[in-house]
Order: sequence, then C-alpha cells, then structure tokens
Amino acid sequence: MATSAELTNTFTELDVNGDGQITGAEFQTAMTARGESITAEEIASIFADADTDDDGKISLTEFTAAWQRGDRS
Repeated sequence: MATSAELTNTFTELDVNGDGQITGAEFQTAMTARGESITAEEIASIFADADTDDDGKISLTEFTAAWQRGDRS
C-alpha cells in the first residue's frame, strides 16, 4: 500500500498545472510523458470511479480514496 507522501507525490506529478485538480487532459499528458498509452475510454472509466463529486476533475482527496479502493481489490 502506498504511503500518504507517495500518493501526494504521484498526484503532484499528474497535476500538470499545479492547481490541485487533475483533469482528463492532464492525466493524458502525464501518462504520455511516462511513455504509457491510455485511451479516452480508459480515462473516462478512471474518472467515473475517482471523480465522486462529478466536477470533471480529481482532487487529492478523491485520488487518495480511489487509490485505496484499488489497493483493496
């Protein structure tokens, strides 16, 4: 299981513009920069799970909760 600091660091890497929210475009950019390919459908699925307030963005709180749900799977 990832530590709080590790999750915060990962979130910060994904939050390209540093506004405290991850958008679909930022997620795509970060994954591409890491050399990983991800489809629009995969991003939509991730956001459907993680974006619990349905604002189109993932906050650190939402990111952490989604990651912890995934760790239990």
